[in-house]
Amino acid sequence: MSKRTIITIALLLLSCSGVNAFNQPGLVELKEDELRGVSGQGLFVADMVEGDELANPNAYSTPFNFYRVGMDGEMQLNLNMSKLQLGCGGVNDLLSGHAGCDIDIDYVSMMGRDGFQPGDPQSPVVLDRPYMEFAIKNDDMRTMREVVGIKIGAASVDGFMATGRRYYQGVVNEENTGFGSSCNPSSSTGTGVVGCHSGLNSVSGFLGTDLSLTMRVIADVCVGFDILGGCAGLPIGLDAWGCTGRTATNNDLCGTSQSESVFVDIAGTRMQTLGLRSAELLLTGDGLVAVMEAIGLNDVYASLNTDARSIHGLAFDNTSDFFLSFQREPVAYPRYSKQSPTQDFIDEGSFGTAFDACATNDMATARCDSGYAVPANTGWWMNAPSARLVDVYNDNANLGLLGVDAVIDLLAAPGYLINHPEFDLNRAQNCYGSSTFC
Repeated sequence: MSKRTIITIALLLLSCSGVNAFNQPGLVELKEDELRGVSGQGLFVADMVEGDELANPNAYSTPFNFYRVGMDGEMQLNLNMSKLQLGCGGVNDLLSGHAGCDIDIDYVSMMGRDGFQPGDPQSPVVLDRPYMEFAIKNDDMRTMREVVGIKIGAASVDGFMATGRRYYQGVVNEENTGFGSSCNPSSSTGTGVVGCHSGLNSVSGFLGTDLSLTMRVIADVCVGFDILGGCAGLPIGLDAWGCTGRTATNNDLCGTSQSESVFVDIAGTRMQTLGLRSAELLLTGDGLVAVMEAIGLNDVYASLNTDARSIHGLAFDNTSDFFLSFQREPVAYPRYSKQSPTQDFIDEGSFGTAFDACATNDMATARCDSGYAVPANTGWWMNAPSARLVDVYNDNANLGLLGVDAVIDLLAAPGYLINHPEFDLNRAQNCYGSSTFC
């Protein structure tokens, strides 16, 4: 939508109301640069943002002008989809190294939330001020002007997104048939865990996550030699509670303050796993752990590599700047508020207390100081700057037999690598009566 079109629509609305804007005493015509600073009340709003006018523009924002049209209202949704696939095939097959879709999710439900958990099945997810936005290249050249990207979003989203299904031993996993593994409920890590889940097959986008985890770590530490999976020596039992991030349970040493939060920015095309590198775990327990605590080694490190299908839901706690977009080249869209996330928190008076990386001094990233979102890559893209996956709780993470070298890995970053741990997460139900969707 061009600047001329926006002005024309405004004049048509005035003429339909019987008002001649230019014949009214005291009214003067505004130039286009003056119109940009004027806003008015109405159900529908339109706006234009240049790619270099906001704080800290970049190479993916400056080539474009952005035209936004939206509603100054609220939209509520409660929906179920058996399959969500966007952007399948195309150029991103080469970028990701495998054929697939930019966004591929099994059994999606959108509902309200109860804290960071799913709300009542009939509760809605709330989108405040939904809008569409167009990224225009060569805006000042009529013969070369083109739409490069289209974005569908909201000023903020509040609710819960549930995904996938949970399987058990002997039940055929209908979605993961090509993964090459079956469900093994007794597994604590590995492919046996992945075989029990479906859901997030691939996601292209940016997630600014707030993570916390409580795990009971069980293992046998071999003080000797590991021979053919057995211990030629003395195995010492390890049974300890570990935690990272802000947790609400009393079984661990982690607290609930902002300073104890773990904020992780995740971005990529067709992501299939979620990683947590150099997670610092606070251990508490008896035996070997008590000895470690006595010598000041109860802070250990681990790295988690988790198949995204085992994550069955994310809470969106008034998440600002949530959107879906598709573009033919990378685009950094303007944030809805037209200012940086850090400035938003300062204006709200919540800097230093809000549970967001951009509300801190020590965990903020470059995006926190920009009026433009993290660049959306070619294809479909989902932007969710404040997704919550907190109070994940597993009381039986059995790592089996560990060698002394694994214990040494625990003592320094990046730490011991845990592949596909079982988080004991279940999919929220959002169905009634005879409905079998879930």
